[in-house]
Amino acid sequence: MIEALATLVLIATGLCFLYAAFTDFRSWKIHNQTVLALILLFAIYAACEPYIALTWFPSVHLATALGAGALLFVTGFLLWQFKLLGAGDAKLMFPIGLFLGWSNLMTYALFLIGFALLTMLLLRMPLPYGISKTWPGMRLNEIRRTGKVPYGVVMVAAFFAILYVNYKLTI
Repeated sequence: MIEALATLVLIATGLCFLYAAFTDFRSWKIHNQTVLALILLFAIYAACEPYIALTWFPSVHLATALGAGALLFVTGFLLWQFKLLGAGDAKLMFPIGLFLGWSNLMTYALFLIGFALLTMLLLRMPLPYGISKTWPGMRLNEIRRTGKVPYGVVMVAAFFAILYVNYKLTI
């Protein structure tokens, strides 16, 4: 029963992170409700975690999870103060830190740098023929024109990369 609940919570968490990335791509906004839902999902997962055995998902140690979330949030807040990151991106860093925990922060930072560089490179490349007339293509052209990058997409991609690596290492 508890494993089923934890599995549902992790599925909902993944969907919430995907929704945050989509809304950030669509409108450069990550809603407070999405971030609060992720924090609530973490609380439920943290309550279930001692009773389950998901070796591929980072285990929850509440103190280190809160520390990781706080460190990422403070980092995001400082980047927001310097206008390098949006407020929604800064808020999204807290639940990412909660779910990843302290032990995955360095790997997350490396994936984040890699995906950010890849994003910058892709934004400089021309779109394939016909793509610029589609909604994603028009949105990418708008992002290029304004120079405002939806970093929430990059952050969520790095988060999922960590989960994939952890999953592959435990199989």
